[in-house]
Amino acid sequence: MGIFKKSIKRAYDKPAAVMQITSPWSPQDALDSFTVDALSAALGDDKGQRMTREIALRIPGVKRAHGIVCTQLSGIPFFQMDSDAKTTDQPRWLTTSDSGVSPYHRMYGAASDWFFYGWACFGFTAVPAEDPEADCLHIPRGLWFVDDDGVVHCASDLVDEKYKTYLVAVPLGYGENGLLVDGKDTLNQARKIEEAYLNRLDNPIPLTVLSLRDDMYFGYSKTERAGIRDEWNEGRRKNSTALKPESMKVDLPGATVATDLYETGRNAVRLDIANHSSLPASLLEGVRQGGSGGGTEMRYQGKGENGADRSELWDYGPAKRMLLAFEARMSLDDIVPSGKSIRGDLANMFATPDPTTTPTSED
Repeated sequence: MGIFKKSIKRAYDKPAAVMQITSPWSPQDALDSFTVDALSAALGDDKGQRMTREIALRIPGVKRAHGIVCTQLSGIPFFQMDSDAKTTDQPRWLTTSDSGVSPYHRMYGAASDWFFYGWACFGFTAVPAEDPEADCLHIPRGLWFVDDDGVVHCASDLVDEKYKTYLVAVPLGYGENGLLVDGKDTLNQARKIEEAYLNRLDNPIPLTVLSLRDDMYFGYSKTERAGIRDEWNEGRRKNSTALKPESMKVDLPGATVATDLYETGRNAVRLDIANHSSLPASLLEGVRQGGSGGGTEMRYQGKGENGADRSELWDYGPAKRMLLAFEARMSLDDIVPSGKSIRGDLANMFATPDPTTTPTSED
């Protein structure tokens, strides 16, 4: 029985070791998708670069997008609902945890996994629908895996054994493979532009040609010619005055190139990251094009009924997709009793005027 079958009781009334994922899309380590790129790089094709969550977070646009999305989702309190009303008895795991990891940090970790990998995993100490006192812990990506039979496992010693009792893997949705997979070309491009940017800072003049007379050029060994070039580069980095023999000719074909330090390319990368992460481009400051901050600024804003402003950040952003995926999976009959559901309380998010305090949750 798989996680998308109708018979939830039969599908999940088993220990975690025999739970299977039989969806049209299955979780895979994002690094696996870079195997072809890595092989290409080994064969001399430098288009492929290894990418991890840690490396991706060094990219400013990714760092900002990740923080916004994770904070937006993890700040939402969740409740067990009976139709439109909260049930009298709430599952304990929604508001606290014996693990010492708060529900906020649990959801922050899950949001990060959804953002980068498209999947998140939660470990329960018991079948939640059968034990109201069941506790829950987010299992970080890399500590759980799916075998060839689609069975979810967590063999890491970093996770307490009791939280491996009942593992629940939650996909973000079909076609949502996470930024490390879907946005890998953009992330590699960002790294290359950043490398070019740093090189341009170290070498403000992009190209210098040192010309030697034929007898000198062919009279020197390859090592001696490289030494002349390296000596010139070292002197240029230290000061703006050069010393050369009269026989050496210096050409600066790049002297007329605008020194914009790749600003347009760096802004374009932020715009691509905004599209991959489904965030308003202006939120990542990737809308200005051209040197010295010039160009056209685009603003993203929608109108609701009677002209009321709507937040595109929420309406079309990834945090809403994560919320819906979490609500859908946690509302199945192995997590809550039949007829009940798990829902996020969004009242605080859309209150007018903006609340001055964070939303409350029962404990």
